[in-house]
Amino acid sequence: MSATGSSMAQQAGGALGRVGSILAKPIPLGQLFSIPIELHASFFIVLGLQLLTSIPQGGWVVLLWSIVLGPMLLGTVLLHELGHCLAARQVGAHVSGILLWPLGGLAFIGQTPSPKADAWVALAGPLTHIPQVLVWLLLLLPVYHADTGSWAVKLYVPYPEAAHFLHSLFACGVIINISLFAFNLLVPAYPLDGGRLLVDGLLWAGVLPRRTAWITICVAVPLGLGVMVYGFYPHFQMVTIMVAGFILFATYQLYQAVRADALARHPLFSAVYNSGGAAGAGATGAAGGGGHEGPYFKFESVVVDSAGGGVGAAGAPPAQHQQH
Repeated sequence: MSATGSSMAQQAGGALGRVGSILAKPIPLGQLFSIPIELHASFFIVLGLQLLTSIPQGGWVVLLWSIVLGPMLLGTVLLHELGHCLAARQVGAHVSGILLWPLGGLAFIGQTPSPKADAWVALAGPLTHIPQVLVWLLLLLPVYHADTGSWAVKLYVPYPEAAHFLHSLFACGVIINISLFAFNLLVPAYPLDGGRLLVDGLLWAGVLPRRTAWITICVAVPLGLGVMVYGFYPHFQMVTIMVAGFILFATYQLYQAVRADALARHPLFSAVYNSGGAAGAGATGAAGGGGHEGPYFKFESVVVDSAGGGVGAAGAPPAQHQQH
């Protein structure tokens, strides 16, 4: 390569490095209840890719999904994460902040005092969807009545156009919240809330940490593969596939922790080891600090909520991806 070519390659590499640095840096959005909130820049890339699929369907469809997959979804996930954070404070756990990203939200939460307390923190997020559903339903009722002449709401998303746009938008608000509530609770695969509740329930019942970890792995792998298949069939859903990959990756990390006798450093189990709950169980591995910040996700004990499996799972138009 010539000197000029080498210089151009270096400049290109430097430009790519700067772009990568920008994308890797979260965007501060401010604070709520003294909790810092940030948005990962990659959210806009994934949003743009999703909206590309809706362009052939017309401007109203693009507008609908711009709102649904943008501010509506971000607001829904933010309230969910605030539920986790406020519950964590209630049980005495440290809260560092919230990160919104393409797969939903991450609540950075320190070690909880017990599996029972951790279960409450995990449950508090999905519970926020109940009042959100009621709000969107109250908004939908008069619009639905104006469209159909009936107060008996049948939940569906009509083709978005000027005459039905609010109907479509408010119906999406209801569907997203129902879907996130069900997906996070009924899919017991870590790092979803249902996976945390499964682990907390087993530990609370006295099951040894190592056995609990193996049960979690055996449950999460087929569920993750099932979500992956759903991401391809009957419609391609990019974010759902990404969520499945995240579930399988987190499960593989848990498997590595079991094989290395390092459960004490995994965020799901560090509280049990630090409190002595694993004593006498033949557990090995150095006791980790509260909310150990080790090789697992590179952050404190984290509550993760996927944005996948939402609207799409409830029968929204093909232009929409999911939601987790």
